[in-house]
Amino acid sequence: MSAMITERERQSALDRLVRSRQTLLDAVDGVTESQSKWKPAPDRWSILEYVEHLAVSDGELIALIERSLQTPAKPETEEERRQREQRIRDNPIQRGTNRAPEMLKPGGRFSSLPQAVSAFLEARERTLEYARTTQQDLRSHFAPHTVLGPLDGYQWLVANAHHAETHAGHIREVRTMAEFPPA
Repeated sequence: MSAMITERERQSALDRLVRSRQTLLDAVDGVTESQSKWKPAPDRWSILEYVEHLAVSDGELIALIERSLQTPAKPETEEERRQREQRIRDNPIQRGTNRAPEMLKPGGRFSSLPQAVSAFLEARERTLEYARTTQQDLRSHFAPHTVLGPLDGYQWLVANAHHAETHAGHIREVRTMAEFPPA
């Protein structure tokens, strides 16, 4: 079995990355600057903080894939991959179980929502370019996920899209809270 990603996998990753970019843009559409800084609770992130986190983490997830490529290859059989992917599908990440590493936590890197969105878009474009052009053996190199266990490079690439979709959902949730400030 070839460990290179197939053109079908590449296209699937690209489609997911593009779709999740739009999902995030839709989630923040119309949010004012004051709304972007509102926090539902001291331990919850603001919309601006979610977007900052995504702007920083998009590139870091690609760096994680690249670091995994420096480790020895561990080719899998189709059956081993199918079993691992089934385990991942059967183990959805519950809110609060997967904490962001310190370097990916929001820290006021951007002073405005447009600035954070712009940084996210730039990072996502680099991710898309990586997905379009990589010829690396993504399927045989792994990096651990704190909840899901080892993911191969392709799964991390797809996880990048899922990550943005998840946080876009959190942003939509914040926007529906009764205390959310009016525009």
